[in-house]
Amino acid sequence: MKIFGFTKAALLGLPVPCHGKRTEYADSAVNGLRLRVTFTGAKSFCIVRKRNNKFFRVTLGKFPDLTVEQARELAVRTLGEVATTRQNPNDQKQARKNKAITLSDALAEYIKSRKHRIKQTIINQYMGILSNFSGDWFKTPLASIDRERVETRHQAITKGGVWFGDKPQRAGVAIGSKAQADLWARVLRAVYRYSHDHYRDTDGNRLLPDPPTMVLSTKRKWHGTTRKTSRIRNNELSRWLGSVDAVRQRSIISRDDFAVSVCDALDVALFTGLRRAEVFGLEWSRVNIAGRYFWIDETKNGDPLELPITDTLLAIFERRKAVRTDNNPYLFPAAKGGVITDPRRVIDQISYESMQDGTQIQIHFTCHDARRTFGSVAELVGVGSYILKRLMNHRTLRSGDVTQGYLHFSADELQEPAKKIEQSILEHAGLVQKSGGLDYQLLAIMGTLSEEEKRRMLFSILNPQDEKVSK
Repeated sequence: MKIFGFTKAALLGLPVPCHGKRTEYADSAVNGLRLRVTFTGAKSFCIVRKRNNKFFRVTLGKFPDLTVEQARELAVRTLGEVATTRQNPNDQKQARKNKAITLSDALAEYIKSRKHRIKQTIINQYMGILSNFSGDWFKTPLASIDRERVETRHQAITKGGVWFGDKPQRAGVAIGSKAQADLWARVLRAVYRYSHDHYRDTDGNRLLPDPPTMVLSTKRKWHGTTRKTSRIRNNELSRWLGSVDAVRQRSIISRDDFAVSVCDALDVALFTGLRRAEVFGLEWSRVNIAGRYFWIDETKNGDPLELPITDTLLAIFERRKAVRTDNNPYLFPAAKGGVITDPRRVIDQISYESMQDGTQIQIHFTCHDARRTFGSVAELVGVGSYILKRLMNHRTLRSGDVTQGYLHFSADELQEPAKKIEQSILEHAGLVQKSGGLDYQLLAIMGTLSEEEKRRMLFSILNPQDEKVSK
């Protein structure tokens, strides 16, 4: 590296290095001042220092926009700050940049950190809720979003406000509500908490103030929207399954393949407790009829799920296999062969069918009601909480219950619990005889028999071969 006294004429006369290379020159007047020349001919001033056994470089500006005198003055001042603060100016610059991080950039960084853990639909939901109700904050630094602004915005969304710019409106695509207000605040809290911990200075100190969403907890502003509890009642299972079958049979006659797919999918949802997307997205490549099991790779929580094929499911799968066309990969294809996205038309038909006799209240339901029904029936028949969690694919690894981490059930081991739940659903629907009812009927019959008749019946049951020979 060549050292000489920088002058304007000398710097203008420096040669341009070969393609892909750059050269560096040192000023003899100010120790640490350098000039870098790239192969494009661009020249820029910088300072170089060693601090904590590490070299760092700080760019001052381009030549000739920055004169030699200005560069020397700026270099002396910067080097003095380094000596005083004992900090890398680049670190300070990065800290200032991190402290000024905007909501938009923070959201992008948050999504980037979780792109392998959450689905695109969830990402779209996060982006949509923040854009709809706080799009005017996207270019605002997180540090400027204080408690008062969060509380005011949360209250406005609660009252049904729609946010475009700074003015709430009553018409548009993002009408607020209590549930929307809490959802917006939870997403904002998640993004802010990540940024609050992620962006730090070189000493590890946080650069952002405490999350402003804390004000909603301090002042008890959360609405605490309750979880939905709707389900298909046990005494409605017969009517519901009958309505599903009635719509299915009519659809077969009218050749409405889409409606038939939805009806079969709803039956599977009831007898498996699977989520809507898991049922509609089920592919033939994940079904092993001979082995009596199927599996789902992409569940909501990201864990794979292997489930048994009970007798009821086997009948549905074989029926779907018989009507499969063009090697469609999905068990329950939409009208154009893809994944079903909107089953509401068929659900409305089933709900309407449920009151056709004129004496019953219409059964209103959603796809998720079938999942809640499955879980409720499973709990009533006592399959056990650990097995139920596995059947419904509820994540257990983060639980404080250490035992759960040691329990792993295959489809074969889940076959009996699944059959137990299936039997209970069919019994409530009146499609099979209750086991307790059979016992009662048998005892009633035995009570009417004489001692001799009882002996003969018992002998014929215990010795069926001798009975055949005697005949």
